[in-house]
Amino acid sequence: MLIDLQIHSIYSDGYLTPTAVAKFLAQQGVKVASLTDHNTLAGWPEFCQACQKLKIKPIPGIELYTRLNNQQINLLWYNLPIGDQQVAKLLLTSQRHWKVRLKQHLQKLVKAKLLVKDSHRVVEKFTNFIPTNGLLDALLLVPGNREIIVERLDDSRFREEEAIGLLFGNKKIGRLRLSCIDINRVIKLRRELGGQLVFCHPAKGRSIKRSLVHRLKNLGIDGIEVLSPHHSLGAIMYAQDLAKRYNLIITAGSDFHRFEEVSCGLKSAYDYWQADSQDLQRINEIIG
Repeated sequence: MLIDLQIHSIYSDGYLTPTAVAKFLAQQGVKVASLTDHNTLAGWPEFCQACQKLKIKPIPGIELYTRLNNQQINLLWYNLPIGDQQVAKLLLTSQRHWKVRLKQHLQKLVKAKLLVKDSHRVVEKFTNFIPTNGLLDALLLVPGNREIIVERLDDSRFREEEAIGLLFGNKKIGRLRLSCIDINRVIKLRRELGGQLVFCHPAKGRSIKRSLVHRLKNLGIDGIEVLSPHHSLGAIMYAQDLAKRYNLIITAGSDFHRFEEVSCGLKSAYDYWQADSQDLQRINEIIG
């Protein structure tokens, strides 16, 4: 049975509505799916309704930015109680902190003449979690900003990643640091409310450290995302071995955000990626 337990919509950094995402998954033959937008559950009602019409089993989910000491750890929380006031407060506080941090960073960019005057005001247009790609789109609509970015990158056809790197990964200005929730706070809340916590794409941009997985297991993490387009074959095999060693739930997610705007070649992870539930240790604890 094909499943996908990491997907994003317009409510965080995806480009499709929850309904459009569900329709796409149905076309791929997916039978169980979880919308895991960053630090928000706003898209869940629409996604749940769309999945039920398409005979896809929807699993409540969210991707949280957390920190362990000074290290960012992305966690997927499945089967959390939708509508719980403690969860809502946690997410709202995180979103507010992030909004303040973004506004301050944009003011630095304006001062450094990387953005035009008053560009920091675009954050007020967002009512949920503010993704950097969505923020970039809003900034490019402000007259003058695109011209500055084109000049700095010396490329009129710059890619999204390049512009995000210029604005938010600029060493001279100071790299933008994500607003993260203390991991122990999340684990404590999960113990009280239920669900499963999974270490999200652990090999994205770096190798997997066994000592970190061991520590997360001891803290109370339930699983590890093994099958991910972000992982090399070697990373998948190593993560699978660690999952078996520490008896962790194995999950899989496409991390789908959008279709690439190309005339040929790969347009999404589904051009080469799929996950079957039979290959995922203890997955029934999440999907039933």
